Amino acid sequence: MTCRMVFGKKYMDEESSERGFKSVIQEGLQLGAAPNLGDYIPCIAPLDLQGFTKRMKVVHRVFDDFLEKIVEEHLQSRDQGESS
Repeated sequence: MTCRMVFGKKYMDEESSERGFKSVIQEGLQLGAAPNLGDYIPCIAPLDLQGFTKRMKVVHRVFDDFLEKIVEEHLQSRDQGESS
């Protein structure tokens, strides 16, 4: 429902990634809400002991690809509208 309100189109789970859009959003929310030891002890932050940075980069890539796809679709529909 949120995708439809924000983007004007309903996107299925399979369109965003092989894992599904809902699972990627849930993982992003869990990573954002999880307590990170590097936040409390800054000297161990570069070590990424809990693996949060690696997982966040994967989720970021999936979100970035999905949003890039939406921008490309918007530009294509705009270009088709101008040529008509």
